[in-house]
Amino acid sequence: MDFWTRPGLLALVLNLLGAVAVGWSLLRTHTEDRPVWVLVVALASVAAWALRAVLGFAGWRRAALALSLVAAITGALVAPATDGLAIVPAAVAVLYLIGDPERPVQLGGAVAAACAALVAVGAVPFGSPVAAVLGEMAGIVLAAFAGLSRRQFRTTEEQAALLRERDLEMREEAARVAIARDLHDVLAHSLGGLVIQLDAVDALLEAGDNAAARDRVVVARGLAADGLAEARRAVAALRDPERSAVEATVTSTDLRAALDDLVAAHRTLGGTADLHVTGAPRSLGSGQATAVQRALQEALSNARKHAAGAPVEARLDWQTERVLLTVSSPLVAPPAAADPNAVADTDTPTRAAGLATSGGGHGLEGMRERFAALPLGGSVVTACDDGRFTVTAEARLA
Repeated sequence: MDFWTRPGLLALVLNLLGAVAVGWSLLRTHTEDRPVWVLVVALASVAAWALRAVLGFAGWRRAALALSLVAAITGALVAPATDGLAIVPAAVAVLYLIGDPERPVQLGGAVAAACAALVAVGAVPFGSPVAAVLGEMAGIVLAAFAGLSRRQFRTTEEQAALLRERDLEMREEAARVAIARDLHDVLAHSLGGLVIQLDAVDALLEAGDNAAARDRVVVARGLAADGLAEARRAVAALRDPERSAVEATVTSTDLRAALDDLVAAHRTLGGTADLHVTGAPRSLGSGQATAVQRALQEALSNARKHAAGAPVEARLDWQTERVLLTVSSPLVAPPAAADPNAVADTDTPTRAAGLATSGGGHGLEGMRERFAALPLGGSVVTACDDGRFTVTAEARLA
């Protein structure tokens, strides 16, 4: 990435004012004792300085580089013959060349060394005092150090800009992941439940049981309303994450009620589930409570998709430094039990297979990301043992 930026208008104005001041001083202090060529070379150096500033402001970098070299060489050569006035455009050119991070620092260093040597060469024909020559060389050295300082400052700015850009990219990526995770949580629960209810409605209508089908439609409508409300809450949290981060804590009673609602919804959809709570409940941060709630929601959704009708055991264990949610279910659905009220449906295996493959495999991944992002940390572990699939989610407490 090219971090070079054109010089600002203020820099252009200051350079032009400096060039005018030095050029005027050269004209006023020129005497008949000095050759005309000295004045011409000195003014050429000043003109190259001014034109370099203009072209640099316009973005013509190559032309600005060439004019900087002209200003440095001509200015250093006649600096002793102009009582040091011509050293100004030479010093400015050295500062410009060394201070540009986009150019090799060796280039600026070589130009500075050449300028110092030209000052000494230019002093020989005019018998300039040694102290004056050393002062002019010192001006070149100071310009070189100023260029190094400017280069370091610009390099630091570039690194800071890179860090800001990477931080912005990471924030955008985190936002995309959060959106995907929340959408998955809402859709997997709500739409998955709707699929089950609509399948049941279809089967009941084929069997002619309109009353039972209407009851299923009412349940489906409730699921759709709940899903819409959850989607709105997720969108609100994404639109104003700072406000969501400072929301009041969630009491253990409210958390238990939310978990019980999820278990009740699972039962409504034809599943079997029990929730057991052990330990001393306590309030949680909104992020922690949401993570626990979403974990149970995802685990129940997975049980309906992959082992429909199988009993699910959920346990919420409150400990001193953490809260553990463990959800366990069989790996496969049990054989259909004889139920006089059940509706025969030859399409059930096909529908179940379609539901099982509808999640995209992102639920557990999103669950791990959600717990890992908690302020105090957390983790999610899955295991298959003795024909059961177990999800254990841990949220660390203060």
